[in-house]
Amino acid sequence: INRGHDFACYQRTTQLARERGLKVCSHLIVGLPGEGQAECLQTLERVVETGVDGIKLHPLHIVKGSIMAKAWEAGRLNGIELEDYTLTAGEMIRHTPPEVIYHRISASARRPTLLAPLWCENRWTGMVGLDRYLNEHGVQGSALGRPWLPPTA
Repeated sequence: INRGHDFACYQRTTQLARERGLKVCSHLIVGLPGEGQAECLQTLERVVETGVDGIKLHPLHIVKGSIMAKAWEAGRLNGIELEDYTLTAGEMIRHTPPEVIYHRISASARRPTLLAPLWCENRWTGMVGLDRYLNEHGVQGSALGRPWLPPTA
């Protein structure tokens, strides 16, 4: 996706930031070409092992003028379906230790910039779906046997 760095660079930079007392918040994208739930969970595990304090999670947006837009326009790329995002993001949250803070679980863009998926025009669509999924399947950390608990007074 033209980030200009690899995972080893991310690991080194994260380690340097933490050594200097900085908190690290990483962005994770669900719906990248060639990645399914298993790959997203593997990425999450590697990011958590590297040492992350927070995560911003959102679906891939195919936006006007990007390389992915050209692939989408040619029919070689699809935007992620809401159901697939809800399942994958929900499982990622369930597999995240409770001490890691989620700063974002969805995102939005508007037409004409946003080409796909159109459900991303309203970030609440993804958030409501995730709320339902987590209420049914378990909260953050529940897949690890360490569910998030609200703070007590």
